[in-house]
Amino acid sequence: MPRKIKMVLFDMDGVLVPIKSSWEYIHKLLGVDEDARKLIDQFEKGEINYIQWMELDTGLWVRATNGELTIWKLREMFEHVQVRETAVKIAKWLRRKSIVIGIVSAGIDLLAKRVAEEIGADIWLANQLSYDKRGRLIPGGKPLVGVRKDRVVKRIAGEYGVPLSNVMFVGDSVWDKEAMSIVGYPVIYGDCQHPELENVAKYRISCLDELPDLITCIEDGADCSRWRIIKKKE
Repeated sequence: MPRKIKMVLFDMDGVLVPIKSSWEYIHKLLGVDEDARKLIDQFEKGEINYIQWMELDTGLWVRATNGELTIWKLREMFEHVQVRETAVKIAKWLRRKSIVIGIVSAGIDLLAKRVAEEIGADIWLANQLSYDKRGRLIPGGKPLVGVRKDRVVKRIAGEYGVPLSNVMFVGDSVWDKEAMSIVGYPVIYGDCQHPELENVAKYRISCLDELPDLITCIEDGADCSRWRIIKKKE
């Protein structure tokens, strides 16, 4: 029988790594998390767009370090973020099944690159920071993912020639809603109870260890009610 799941795409923050946000992680280390929360409110209210949000966010870091925050220092800061052991194990299982592995993250590229290397992802995309010629961070960056992950998912699936109906996306927040809404197998990781996410997701796993069993269940056409999300009636 033809394989139902040919590609699995993961959100990174909160799924492959324990921190919920690589942005918030740096905000806290640099002591600018209170100002950063104000920027989130501005974005959610539509007062600033995503590019402006990135510029203002990174601007907080630049000011907090007097313009001396370098790419090497950021890498060092992210070294303390460990990839989940289960993520490495599950990626090996997916490779044995010849399933394409990808990371689609609105997090920071420095961490996404390392995570992708550690799990052996076939492809990864995250938001890119910018630096001057001396490697010092400058405000701004390139929102290669942003909040519209559906566009990135479509592009990746197209590049690999995989129909969206054969793609699984694993995420843990409302920021994953658009990506989940277009794939055949949208999966919530963890205990996120956001109604908008639950309305588009089909399955929920509490830990990555459950993923092989869920995929096997789907492929076999068995009863996957253990993971099924029951839609709430209006």
